[in-house]
Amino acid sequence: CEDTDHPPPYVSTRGKHATSSSTSLQYLCKSTMLGLNKAFTFLLGANLVAQSAAFAPSISGKQVNVVQLMSSSNDDVVDVATREARITTPLSIALASMAAPLAGLSAIPSTANAASASAFEAGMRKSFPGSLPNSAVALRVASALKERGYTETNTLFASSFCSDEINDTPESLVADFQNKMQVDGVFNLGGLGGLPFVGITGMGAFLSHCPEQGKVFIVFGPHVGISDTGAVGTVERIGQNGPHTSCGAGIGAYKAIMGKPMSDEDMAFIGTKDFQEEYIIAKLRDRLDVLRGKDPSDETITYVTNKMYDLVWEMLRSEINAYTTKDGFWKGTTEVTLLGGIVVNRGHGQGTPGGEDFFQPLMLKSLTQSGESDLYGEVFGDFPALAAPHRNAKYV
Repeated sequence: CEDTDHPPPYVSTRGKHATSSSTSLQYLCKSTMLGLNKAFTFLLGANLVAQSAAFAPSISGKQVNVVQLMSSSNDDVVDVATREARITTPLSIALASMAAPLAGLSAIPSTANAASASAFEAGMRKSFPGSLPNSAVALRVASALKERGYTETNTLFASSFCSDEINDTPESLVADFQNKMQVDGVFNLGGLGGLPFVGITGMGAFLSHCPEQGKVFIVFGPHVGISDTGAVGTVERIGQNGPHTSCGAGIGAYKAIMGKPMSDEDMAFIGTKDFQEEYIIAKLRDRLDVLRGKDPSDETITYVTNKMYDLVWEMLRSEINAYTTKDGFWKGTTEVTLLGGIVVNRGHGQGTPGGEDFFQPLMLKSLTQSGESDLYGEVFGDFPALAAPHRNAKYV
């Protein structure tokens, strides 16, 4: 359409009739674009409102009563993933549809991409309910830590996630925390599966770096992929055809355990060539007895992932306790905050919607010289479904 505010420097040779028709067409185009702009603005505003609740930290100083929230009617218990499925996803698709005409493009958003995003979200809601986008988790927790006196100069930050490169991207949870908390470095405690294989020595080295009268923040947990078809335990990777296993360490251990019993000779072999994976196999073996005789499925991989979380937490707790119980530890360190959960990877390969990963928060607690405080309800308790004990669910 031509710009009606600045008519072209020529005179039509077709007479007043032609000039009038051209002006009408220009007016119609301008009116249509104005209508599209208004519709786009409305949808954008509605989309932002729908998402804002997930990113808004709880009101400071008001401890949320988790028991009351859990006793609410079923109609009130709606987690953010369900809310996104009902509101955000349809609006996002509508926004994408509106964006093409506004940009003068004829392309329509891919139906396949929209369907794969919905399949991913459905799989995540079913297997890891209450998961939030990394940026929403980081914003909520960083805001709570700031209120507790955490700053860029007094905070020592560590993570215990799997070595997999899929967990180390510009949009990863660790990167989000570094950005929002303005901390420069992160001490990597995790090895395969997210277990803190740095051990007592590594934990001691990390804690010795704490600023004087400073604070410690550790985020930890296993990870699991969900493909664009909604399959748990697989994810699309850049440059590879089709989805591949995630987490390979946890699922590999599960397959090894289901394959054959471990002999005394196998047990003696642990620690010689493949220590980390064989340690995971040995520690998971008795915990996965309930899965024997069952075919691999979304439910079995979800169960394995939750047991991997237990392994990470148990090892991390043991290493932390080795130092927090020592005389003099609290003279130099004032607080240790722990955020535990499960990272949910989504596809980043060609032809997939991509986007940031999600995180299912399962623990948020603070340790000080005077004892332990549960911060979970304060930060995540305004979502009743998040406050529910999901890991006690019967997955199998």
